[in-house]
Amino acid sequence: MPPEADPLLIRGARLLDSADPVDVHLADGRIAAIGDLTAPPSAKTIDADGGLLTPAFVEPHFHIDKALTHPHLPPTGHERPLDAALERTRHIKARYTPDGLRERAATAIRLAVGHGVGTLRAHVDVDPVGGLSALGVLADLRDRHRDMIDIQLVAFPQESIVRDPGALRLLREALTSGADVLGGAPDVEEPRDRHRHVDLLVELAAETGADLDVHCDYSYDPGQRDLEMLARLTVEAGLTGRVRAGHCCALDAYDDMAAAEVIDAVLAARIDLCVCPMGNLLLVGDPSSPFGRGAARLHELLARGVTVAAGGDNMNDMWFPFGRLDPAEVAMVTAIAARMWSDRQLRQVFDMVTVNAAHYVGAPAEGVRPGAVADLVLFSTARLTDVLRNAPGRRTTIKRGRVVGGADSSVWTT
Repeated sequence: MPPEADPLLIRGARLLDSADPVDVHLADGRIAAIGDLTAPPSAKTIDADGGLLTPAFVEPHFHIDKALTHPHLPPTGHERPLDAALERTRHIKARYTPDGLRERAATAIRLAVGHGVGTLRAHVDVDPVGGLSALGVLADLRDRHRDMIDIQLVAFPQESIVRDPGALRLLREALTSGADVLGGAPDVEEPRDRHRHVDLLVELAAETGADLDVHCDYSYDPGQRDLEMLARLTVEAGLTGRVRAGHCCALDAYDDMAAAEVIDAVLAARIDLCVCPMGNLLLVGDPSSPFGRGAARLHELLARGVTVAAGGDNMNDMWFPFGRLDPAEVAMVTAIAARMWSDRQLRQVFDMVTVNAAHYVGAPAEGVRPGAVADLVLFSTARLTDVLRNAPGRRTTIKRGRVVGGADSSVWTT
């Protein structure tokens, strides 16, 4: 267990919903008080100097086992980016070594903590190519880093569970060998098998009691309705509120009536969605889409009351060559993809990488208030737009009341 946090007083911080700076007292891993406070005798003190204090970032959708493999990718003969990514995924996955995976994943975790991530949901491939080897390495890293970040591992069948019956057995074994959540991806199946893929996932989730997080409707294809099917099966199986869905790019391709039907089904099943705009803008869709193909009709989803998170998806790998595992960057790209620019909309986007993302992964989503878990980020800037544009400055990551990391950036001239 992590050491008990010493009391901490943050002086002169600005909260998202308050104009005047306040003091924030942290004790026993929670926010003890907010206001004009006197420091307890044993408390350490941080001078926020008017900087913004927010809930910690939550990364709800990240493929940690693939992170930082881009330098090792072979050439590909595929012209379609999705085919090329799948081909390269198999090549890299077959060559994973425990030491190499551990080094790359640990680097990713350090980046996440430094950028203010308090909870990370990581998809890990579980399939006949790599078996459970990556899951074992990452379960060990999850335990080693418990004092600075909460990591959830999703057993993700990247290859198929219909074509290969052994994959389902591996998923079941993964749920007793370190995986926290059951994953899925009907897009990897032949069109005729996608329904069966979702059926099998829902049956396994109901049997094991595992929560379900499914990559849904990845392609910009109005014929894909896997999200709607997942929602209806969720209700039938009694899994309402326990299922999540990522990407959902096909929502952009539907006509308005079809999109409304799918959103109705999502609301009935209480499915939270996670958009992944950075990779999706690069790989998916029709540039002429009026909705911003990386953000899956975000305006309509939010207006209807769907909880929507935003995730980074991939970092410097076969699916996305860029990325820094920084949710502020994800939020900024989400705003661009969805054409969200007003102060109210930028706050909505920030919620998508903090409180909404926390709800998506089942982490505390209490905000900054007395009694809430003290998972926080303190920025040297006082403006949310400066956070989203990654203006030069400092951020400090606080996990359960302890300072566990941070990041500094600066500029210089001659």
